[in-house]
Amino acid sequence: MMKKQRQNRKKFSRDAAVSSPFIIALILGVIVFAVFIGLHQRCEALGSNIAQLEKKKLELQNQVKQERSRWESAKSLEAVQRLLQRHHVVMTWPDPRNIIRIRRSAEEPVAAEALPTRHQYARAGGIAND
Repeated sequence: MMKKQRQNRKKFSRDAAVSSPFIIALILGVIVFAVFIGLHQRCEALGSNIAQLEKKKLELQNQVKQERSRWESAKSLEAVQRLLQRHHVVMTWPDPRNIIRIRRSAEEPVAAEALPTRHQYARAGGIAND
């Protein structure tokens, strides 16, 4: 009978098959890759958000143009006359004798800071102060 040879436990290595610097480099690589993917997804989301906002901006600019056009046509003399006729409102120009024109005297200051701070209203007997 033969004796079994015992293994020398000192020579038997229980170290990992892969060295620790390689594992550290691998972990760092995975972290860098995950950060890169996260940043890429964030940039893609921001890019699509910017595209949506630019599209909305163009739509709003078109709406502003349309509303300005509608307002310009609505405030024309013909449109106002049509509305007055539709609502059966009779309006005429005032008699020139009934128009009172208020002119600024030459002594009064014109600068905005020199204007009175209280409101002034015109009335039949003169100017009424607020």
